[in-house]
Amino acid sequence: MKNYIYLFAFLGLLAFSCSDDNDPIKACNVNNVLELPWLQELIAETEEFEIGRDYAYITMGTYDSQTVFVSQNCCPLCNSIVVVYDCSGNTIGKIGYEGISADEITDREVIWKSSNNSCNI
Repeated sequence: MKNYIYLFAFLGLLAFSCSDDNDPIKACNVNNVLELPWLQELIAETEEFEIGRDYAYITMGTYDSQTVFVSQNCCPLCNSIVVVYDCSGNTIGKIGYEGISADEITDREVIWKSSNNSCNI
């Protein structure tokens, strides 16, 4: 009986210690980049379309010594343009166009995935 008490206590602690909430991402002189108004607007616009809900994601990285955000997708049938933004939401350029190479953006991490995301990232 004593073993069951330990088992239930362990399972209870395990259940309450798990969370899907991620820690805030500090960059761009804010405590949580996902609260940047322009980024919230970009996410809301992306979620309006089925392709956006199924395939879109945003990464954050470093380009030319500054924090950048890359809006991209994994749509297998789409011919997409990958846009790079600065902390203010200004378009810096597009990967493969306007002089930005994907290799020039370092320390990339996914900071947002769409609601029905099917990408293997």
